[in-house]
Amino acid sequence: MEVTANMPKPVVGAAPALPSVLDRYFAAAEEKRLVDEKLSTLRQALVSEGLQQIAQCIERYQLTAEDLKEVMPPQAPSNSFQKVGSTTRRSYRDPTTGKIWNGHGKRPSWLLEHGPDACLIT
Repeated sequence: MEVTANMPKPVVGAAPALPSVLDRYFAAAEEKRLVDEKLSTLRQALVSEGLQQIAQCIERYQLTAEDLKEVMPPQAPSNSFQKVGSTTRRSYRDPTTGKIWNGHGKRPSWLLEHGPDACLIT
């Protein structure tokens, strides 16, 4: 690289440059990784300690699986694709023209004029 007169010359004794945003981002990401690692280790220790206490209670009180079922919350459905809520879609008919709107697209003005209860089909 050729030095020209237009290039700035380094200033002797100048303050060091502040870290760039990218440098600060990487430093914060490393801090986060360390904190996440510490949390994971603490959680593993907590779970291990909890399981030991549970095992002691089961042994001390001679609990069975049936005893535990009474106090455990019900399990979620095994099918993760199971739909929750209503699967039917409501349709509306304009009483004057007979046009139908099934909920897709912009709400028609006739639905606002007549009210949804008066136009409901299903």
